[in-house]
Amino acid sequence: MSIAVTHQPGFADGFRMLLGAAGNGALLAELLGVKPSQVTRWRQGSQVPSPESARSIMDFAYIIARAESTMHTKVVPIWLDSPNQFLRGSTPRECIKLGRVAEVIGAIDAEDEGAYA
Repeated sequence: MSIAVTHQPGFADGFRMLLGAAGNGALLAELLGVKPSQVTRWRQGSQVPSPESARSIMDFAYIIARAESTMHTKVVPIWLDSPNQFLRGSTPRECIKLGRVAEVIGAIDAEDEGAYA
């Protein structure tokens, strides 16, 4: 599969990683809150993501990479959709969509250090 290169730095690598982690475009679209057809157009290079979508892709990719460095890769998808004590009961996915990326990274750090909320 070829991923089109966009003018947004980091997009192609993050997109590739997220697509691999999601398994297919439909799941990635759900993760990002876009239509599956948008993911297909990005993959084909017929469209570039909006700045907001590109940022979401890079944010999600960074968080998944950080989470996978501290927990088993099979746990990460479950963790993304589970209420988290360090996020006051919100799920990491909800926080990322709301732009609360720093809080999610803090939650990963706290879990990695063995802290308890």
